[in-house]
Amino acid sequence: MDQEKPGCSNPVPNGDCPIIEKMEKRTCALCPEGHEWSQIYFSPSGNIVAHENCLLYSSGLVESEAPDLPNTIRNFDVKSVKKEIGRGRRLKCSFCKNKGATMGCDLQSCTKNYHLSCAMEDHAILQVDEDHGTYKLFCQKHAPEAQEPTQRDATVKAPFLKKCQEAGLLNVLLEYILEKMDLIHGRLLDETASESDYEGIETLLFESGLFEDTLIQFQEVIKSKACEWEERQRLMKQQLEALADLQQSLCSYQENGDLDCSSSTSGSLLPPEDHQ
Repeated sequence: MDQEKPGCSNPVPNGDCPIIEKMEKRTCALCPEGHEWSQIYFSPSGNIVAHENCLLYSSGLVESEAPDLPNTIRNFDVKSVKKEIGRGRRLKCSFCKNKGATMGCDLQSCTKNYHLSCAMEDHAILQVDEDHGTYKLFCQKHAPEAQEPTQRDATVKAPFLKKCQEAGLLNVLLEYILEKMDLIHGRLLDETASESDYEGIETLLFESGLFEDTLIQFQEVIKSKACEWEERQRLMKQQLEALADLQQSLCSYQENGDLDCSSSTSGSLLPPEDHQ
């Protein structure tokens, strides 16, 4: 795609600029309805609208080379995009089960396909190689092993929360995190949680190091609960022994004729299965 330079696209004799047509808000052709992601690209002639990331991660789409365009502008061939949309109509998303899923796991033997938003919900891994211009997606099962973060990564990520706080958005971010946790919590309680929900919580608990003290406290809860059940078992054993002793005494009375069974109204103390 050619980038139109800012300014007057069609100068008029009096030097005034005509009104520049505004971009219309459209729905991405590769995303489920209601989700908004990344930048939007559209072709007025083809009546196609798609998010940038949906295009970049679509398995069957290759971005055309355009050395004359700035790095911020992508060059997608309209004919190729139409072909990819047609391919997506035949593919069902592994997460939401709706069609239009053009992003497949990069492992060739894997059959999982996603919409981009569904891939993120299912904790798929997005992998970008800026040097080679490749954009890959891996389902959580086939995600490559995480590499140790570089010093540059740490430098970029470390002040993120501080910047959120300075911008007055830290509470908003934390609310989103809590909403996500509440959603997963609800799924766990009503037993509708997916495997990715369980795996995501386990990763958060055991790999982040953030909840190390929580796990130590939880370990004490496990020990306390185990002791509680052991005490219950001990008391139950005592009660069973007392009942057995009582039953033996009753049998002795019967054998000696000291107990008139015909006058008993309480019935036998033996379990139902012993009544033959």
